[in-house]
Amino acid sequence: MKQYKEIRKVRASSLRALCIRQNWYTAGDNDEYNHLLYDLAGNKENLSTADIIEIAADIMDHSDMSVDYTIESVAFEVASIANVFFEEV
Repeated sequence: MKQYKEIRKVRASSLRALCIRQNWYTAGDNDEYNHLLYDLAGNKENLSTADIIEIAADIMDHSDMSVDYTIESVAFEVASIANVFFEEV
């Protein structure tokens, strides 16, 4: 049987749209926002669970969120916009 791996990617434009839709990342400056969009997300070849948690933590650190949000709920939102591919190894 052939072996496959899952690849997850989040485009910077999709993450930006999510932040706008949720009114997130309102407490970060342009450099911090670009770091989120490109260094933590858009330029990554394959997002791991740890990467998604790091993105969620960065969003929470730069957002004025209600107590209803948890890192798990923000990570779920980030993961939901990921494009998932399967590649033969």
